Amino acid sequence: MKNKKINLAILLLITVLIASCKSHKSDPSPAGVNVATAPLSLHLHSYIGETEIDGYNITYMDDDNRKFSLSRAQLFISNIELVKFDGSIYPINDVILSTNIDNEVYPVANVPVGNYKSINFYVGLDSTQNAQVASGTSVLNDTSMWFNKTAQANGYVFVSCIGKIDTTAAKNAADTDLIPFVYKIGMNKQLRKVSMPVQNYTVSLNTTTFVHITMNYAQLFSGVNLLNNSNLFIQTESDNSEAIATQVANNIPAMFKYE
Repeated sequence: MKNKKINLAILLLITVLIASCKSHKSDPSPAGVNVATAPLSLHLHSYIGETEIDGYNITYMDDDNRKFSLSRAQLFISNIELVKFDGSIYPINDVILSTNIDNEVYPVANVPVGNYKSINFYVGLDSTQNAQVASGTSVLNDTSMWFNKTAQANGYVFVSCIGKIDTTAAKNAADTDLIPFVYKIGMNKQLRKVSMPVQNYTVSLNTTTFVHITMNYAQLFSGVNLLNNSNLFIQTESDNSEAIATQVANNIPAMFKYE
C-alpha cells in the first residue's frame, strides 16, 4: 500500500510538471516580464528620380528626363508597423512624423529588440488623428500643413509638394520656363498605406537602428496629364474631392523605396 501511495504521488508530480511546461510554452511573454527595447529611427532621403535633393529651388531631372524644382516637400507619416519574421506586427500608433527636405533623421520609438523583415506606415493621418485639434509642440501645430489657417480639425494637409515642372511634351523647357504646381493632398479618403518589401534588419541593445528609405517626389506625377494646367493645382479641401487628387494620392506608395 505504501509503494502504491508513493507511485501515485510521483505520477501526480510528473503530471503537474508537464502541465506547467505546456502552459509556459504557450505564453512566451508572461505578464510582468520586461521586454528589452532599443531606439528605432527612420532615415528618410528626399529624391527627384535618382538624384537626392540638396535643397529647395534647384532644378533636377526625373527618370524620364523631365525637369523639376521644389520649393516645399513635406508629409506626415503615422501608424508605423514593424513586421516580424513570423509576419506578426508590432504597431507604433502614437507617433506622427513630419518630414521635410532639411531633415533626414526621424526618431520613432524604443521598440523590442529582435529581428524584423519589413516596415509599414501610412502617409497622412487616420480619422482619429485628423480630428485632433493641434496644440503646443505637436507636429500637427504647423499652420503650413492646414488647409485653413485656424486650428480646425479634419483639415490637415497630408502631403505638401510645391514647385515647378517642365510640362512640355518634348521635355525640353528651359529652367526659366518651368510651370508652377501646388499639390496639397489631404482629407480622410486620401490616407494611403505604404507596405515596404522584405528587407531584414535587427534592433540591437544599446544602439539606434536606422531604416533607410528614399522618397521620390517625382512619382506623384506618374500618369498625370501635364498638358492640362488644371492638373497642376490641388490646393483646397474641395480640390481633394476631384479625380486628379485621388490619382496623385494613389501614386504616394510608389514614392518609397529602401535606400
